[in-house]
Amino acid sequence: MPREADGSDFPLDANGPAYTLRQDRDGIPLSYVGEKLGRAIRELHRNAQRCQGERDELRGTMYYLLVTFPGLHNMLGKANDHTLPDRLLNDNRQHLETWLRLVEREGDVRGLAELGD
Repeated sequence: MPREADGSDFPLDANGPAYTLRQDRDGIPLSYVGEKLGRAIRELHRNAQRCQGERDELRGTMYYLLVTFPGLHNMLGKANDHTLPDRLLNDNRQHLETWLRLVEREGDVRGLAELGD
């Protein structure tokens, strides 16, 4: 795993080495894809809040969305918590929004963010 130049233990690779591949691409901006994916997560959460008895059926979909969203933002390590789908499905909208903003703020859709000043 890459480290800072001074040798500290601050990890620079939020995805882990097994999940990275350098790619060049032309196409729809990944920020647009991330925005739409975030909306899908919000919509699924809204449906889970309305249909309390159907959360078991929504869990698998939420799991894959919660792996894809941080993966797109190069924050796949945030998806390692297998309790996350249930917690976010059961939690209020504010906690969901906080989690989504954290992934968007700490990650980026083009690779690891610059760590310089």
